[in-house]
Amino acid sequence: MSARLNPDRLLPWLCVAAVVGRLIAVAIAFPPQDGDRIWQRWLGERILHEHAIPRALGPETFAAAGAPWTPQEWLFSTALAASIDHGLAWLVPLACALLVGVALVAVVLRCARRGVSAAATSAAVLLCGLATIQSFGTRVQVVGWAGVALLLWLLEREGPLAWAAIPLTLVWANLHASVFLAPLVVLLVAVAAALRDRGFSPAVRRYAMIAGACAFATTLTPLGLDLPRYAVGLLASPIRHAISEWGATSLNSVAFTLGALPLVLALVAFGVRAPLRDRLVALAFGVLLFTAVRNVPLFAFAVAPIALAALPRAATRREQPTRSVRAAAWVTAAAATLVAVIIPIASWRSAPSAASALPVGPVRELLARSTAPPRVFCEDFAWCSLFLEERRPARFFMDGRCDPYPPRLWREYLTVLNGNTGWRHVLDAHHVDAVIVRRDGALDSLLAERPEGWSLIAADGRARVYVRPSLLARAARSS
Repeated sequence: MSARLNPDRLLPWLCVAAVVGRLIAVAIAFPPQDGDRIWQRWLGERILHEHAIPRALGPETFAAAGAPWTPQEWLFSTALAASIDHGLAWLVPLACALLVGVALVAVVLRCARRGVSAAATSAAVLLCGLATIQSFGTRVQVVGWAGVALLLWLLEREGPLAWAAIPLTLVWANLHASVFLAPLVVLLVAVAAALRDRGFSPAVRRYAMIAGACAFATTLTPLGLDLPRYAVGLLASPIRHAISEWGATSLNSVAFTLGALPLVLALVAFGVRAPLRDRLVALAFGVLLFTAVRNVPLFAFAVAPIALAALPRAATRREQPTRSVRAAAWVTAAAATLVAVIIPIASWRSAPSAASALPVGPVRELLARSTAPPRVFCEDFAWCSLFLEERRPARFFMDGRCDPYPPRLWREYLTVLNGNTGWRHVLDAHHVDAVIVRRDGALDSLLAERPEGWSLIAADGRARVYVRPSLLARAARSS
């Protein structure tokens, strides 16, 4: 049988096609469930119109105007705004799905270098796909997934191609702050080479120079040294307590349970069989895995080839496969092809309407009934990004940009969110006169119990808007 027509060799690529096809459908057809794409487009529009990257929050936020801002997503946001302005709103979502495809291709190639079977390689691809189900979207963090997968593939080739890690890091640095994984991973590989060679061998010198060059490349952005300062500051940022993706990884995460946990179990059971470098990489990304649930995909793309290669393998047989075995292989390949077609179609058809994703209706109702710009607190802070794309002005406490808001505001946000003692004082101190809450949530109940202070004026299936009577009185006097 021709190797080119070997169904066993086709199977991993068919699995890649199935995963990427579904992700393309999700990226293009599914509306965003948070306000990230809104503020990122807004940032891109500012960069395109002002020919400069904003470095501080503006008056759109009444609680943190003037706070320093390091917009690490500046290039992604610019591309997003430019594509939408030219009627190509599908382009960046498609690119995000294809970046995951690049990461999966790297996984297949790394498995092949380790002699992993086609079936096990297919399992690696599918586990990586499952690891992305909670985090994937039109989001710049997918750049980090592709960056890690490509970086490890380059380093594992142990030749001149490893120097390509430097331009990879340069591009990565202008897209996402996860780039600081690059010099750390290269340094880890250098340590593994030093332990293997028992000295400062040519391989160790090469990896050490690449690590240093990658570290320098992280500063070659318009943000300069502010990018590493931002990354270090994020390690201790209080946003970790307010964003579910920054929460500790546990069995409550579907992506972890289905995608990463099988890899963890394989490493625990058979990881001792892996080479030293692979064990160090698996250990490092294992630590990263349990620091935040958003790191589940990073772990899967880095570790899947290592874990699958460590599994015991059946004795290979060189005899020609029987007709029944060949038939079964082709049936499996045909089934995988069918799945690669059906899953994207089913995902596309099941996409919800855009109106069900974000509380656009309540936001517009609030603006329509407020002559003066309201001062808004959003229980889901990402919802306040909706005000950035509305023509009628509004000012908000905090929006989906998250990172530049100072720790004091995060503490106040959590005080209100959790209904802790002093939550009303926070709203009063900032003169908040409108609050958008999750329907039937704790904050919804607290405001509903105080009809003398707050009035319900708008609602949809996911959110309610409460305002102070004074806001409606001002609107009534102005009408």
